[in-house]
Amino acid sequence: MTVVTLPTPKRVRYAGFWAGAWRRFRRNLLAMYGLVFVTAIVIMAVFADFIVPIGPLEVDFDHGLEPPTALHWMGTDNLGRDMFSRVMYASRPMLMVGILTQVFSMLIGIPLGIIAGYKGGVFNWVISRLIEFFSAIPWYLVVLYLIMLLKPSLENLIIALTITSWVGPCRVVRGLALSVREQDYIEAARALGTPVWRILLNHVLPQATPLLLWSFAVGIPTSVFAEAGLSFLGMGIRPPDPSWGLMLGESGQWWMYRPHMFVFPGLMITLSILAFQGLADGLRTAIDVNVNV
Repeated sequence: MTVVTLPTPKRVRYAGFWAGAWRRFRRNLLAMYGLVFVTAIVIMAVFADFIVPIGPLEVDFDHGLEPPTALHWMGTDNLGRDMFSRVMYASRPMLMVGILTQVFSMLIGIPLGIIAGYKGGVFNWVISRLIEFFSAIPWYLVVLYLIMLLKPSLENLIIALTITSWVGPCRVVRGLALSVREQDYIEAARALGTPVWRILLNHVLPQATPLLLWSFAVGIPTSVFAEAGLSFLGMGIRPPDPSWGLMLGESGQWWMYRPHMFVFPGLMITLSILAFQGLADGLRTAIDVNVNV
């Protein structure tokens, strides 16, 4: 009698959540482009002092409106300032507005949303009405009006954007807290006398982390676009400090015969918004557990 020996089945190893998320993320070409470009922008902003050959505020009237040359890689503006240096330094306020706005929005929106969703009652009603109010009105007009009331500056721009940006993370956390508080394990935790703050910290907030990460990433291109648009209108970064939107505004009367003055800052705005948006879309796909790729 012949005994047939079956091969031992290979042990199946299941990837964790973050390992699977990274696998899905790196298969997204637009997301990888966003990651590479954003990393380059951060390096450019941090090490601009060591990269640029000429200071961004140095004026040279004898070489104004020069096209790109070996000395001035992106040409000069109407005051003879080096466009390459100004483009490099302009990445700093862009990143500050984009990142700090989202950080402050998270610090405001997460506590309000998690308390409103878990506790309910009058506080939840008030937060819900505030979310509906800020969602019903155009946020850009609100930011523009606040900047008009305050003095146009980088700090006031961040404050104005924060006032309108906290709604996103607040809505995400509130909705999740409303569903989680009815779960059996939450009831068991309350029955065991677990403090409310520990329930929120250990059970509610970890489940909201992937969505909050996506909300953080998707809010950055909106803030970048707002900073560029308001600076273009003269309501954001004040001259002589460099800003891509401000540089576009300054090129208004020269673009017909000196196109380099608007091509380079316009290209940086477009590529940056595309990179941050691609990064956000990649994160949305990566944290979606229903996507099996």
